Amino acid sequence: MMIAEIAPGAATRQVRPIGGGLASATFAVETTAGDLVVKLFRPHRRAEAPLEWDRLIFAQRVAGVPIPQPLALDADGRWFGAPALVMARLPGRADVAPSDLDGWLQQLARALAAIHQTDTAGAGGALLGDPPLGHWGIGDWKRLQSDPQWESSTLIDRCVEAIRRHRLNPVNAPVLVHGDFHPGNVVWREGTLTGVVDWAAARLGARWFEFAQCRAGIALLFGMRGVRRVTEHYLEVVGEAPVDLPVFDLMAGLVARQFGPSAWLSSYRQQGCTDTPRQFAARMPPFLRQALAEMGA
Repeated sequence: MMIAEIAPGAATRQVRPIGGGLASATFAVETTAGDLVVKLFRPHRRAEAPLEWDRLIFAQRVAGVPIPQPLALDADGRWFGAPALVMARLPGRADVAPSDLDGWLQQLARALAAIHQTDTAGAGGALLGDPPLGHWGIGDWKRLQSDPQWESSTLIDRCVEAIRRHRLNPVNAPVLVHGDFHPGNVVWREGTLTGVVDWAAARLGARWFEFAQCRAGIALLFGMRGVRRVTEHYLEVVGEAPVDLPVFDLMAGLVARQFGPSAWLSSYRQQGCTDTPRQFAARMPPFLRQALAEMGA
């Protein structure tokens, strides 16, 4: 039914799941009219389908970075019994084990900078969603600490206290943020970045908080050397001094440290990562300690 509606006369050649997704089921669909990606929304996320559709349409204005072209939205679940979003498939696949790490980091940084430099005139609706973690207050951190998975330690307690004491700089003007910019949402072919996918969380938000999220993801995969190089490449493009970056590093790093490694490692293993859970998790404490040192905390 889906193919008949969006590509009349086309035939389906192959359907296969795309690994790595944590919040939805995603499939690559090869047809005689071209390759598609179909994203099926889980029952508790069905209301997000039209929001992601709007965000993906807005993201088409990002210059210099391939973005999946939205083709069709079935918000009512007529095709598969669950809401579905169909988009054109970009060439390539996620790769978190690059042969040229510095070239990989440079392309990653340039893509993120291009997203943040996008013209946001006329942005509204889904782009004005809930603020990112970077705008959380003390009460939000207390709720986070009450989570059953929260693991207290001297280092983590120091991070939380530093976050509580810090006052964010009001010059954090909102830009277009991807909302979940990490290596698993970037696709490559033969060492060349071929697109940025999964725009479900795109909105207007804080540039430096999203960059901190990116840095935390790089820290988990490649350690502090990777963090330093991606930062150098990003700053070279944007030409601006970071604002509140150490405290944003703490925020992003804590979430990665507390709730991310095991789930992310499972996904990253499908994309080339061969680390053990111990290796993966051991890279986050140095990232947090550096942020604390930069804050003098």
